Amino acid sequence: MFSKKSVWSKLIFPILMILLLSVAGCGSTPSKPNNSEKSSGDSTSQVPTSPAPNSQDVKPNSSTPANGVVTYENYLKIKLDTTYENVKSILGEGKKKAINSDVIDYTWNEQTKTILVQTNKGKVVTKIQSNLGKTTSKLTLDQFNQITTGMTFDQAVSILGPDYQEVSYKKNHANVILRNVVWMLPDSTSIKVYLQDGKVINKNTTLKK
Repeated sequence: MFSKKSVWSKLIFPILMILLLSVAGCGSTPSKPNNSEKSSGDSTSQVPTSPAPNSQDVKPNSSTPANGVVTYENYLKIKLDTTYENVKSILGEGKKKAINSDVIDYTWNEQTKTILVQTNKGKVVTKIQSNLGKTTSKLTLDQFNQITTGMTFDQAVSILGPDYQEVSYKKNHANVILRNVVWMLPDSTSIKVYLQDGKVINKNTTLKK
């Protein structure tokens, strides 16, 4: 019979060999994955992005008014019975104020200069300007006294001269055209003439008597 000692000695050697092989396998360095093989779920993969827009490619808002549009020349371009879109093509977007469901005021301001346009049911019925236009070189009380009711506008110009400013031009609810024209000296003294359908109906002056 074999002794117990000899049996144990024969079993211990294979067991030790198995343990040594297991330890050697655990310590081996794993191979690195091929960089060309990336998982579709890899969060660090680079995603192509669109280039940032060039500031020169950004177009300004076409409705934004440019500086220098509030001029007497542009005021004169505005015609009654045209649409606000037509006015906007001249002055740009105006500051809007609704008077009622039909009547809307639009205003353009540059420093002390102003143009106001009023529309009724989408059509221009009034235009008003302030601090625009040229002054005249000479006004007298004698000229003022020559202006009479019923006189035509051309007759008034022949007396007061061509250097006038139209302050307002409008059509009332009865389709009557009302016009306010001023001849102004550099010191702001003036002669104002009010017309209805092209005829003088009133006048006033701030000239010293």
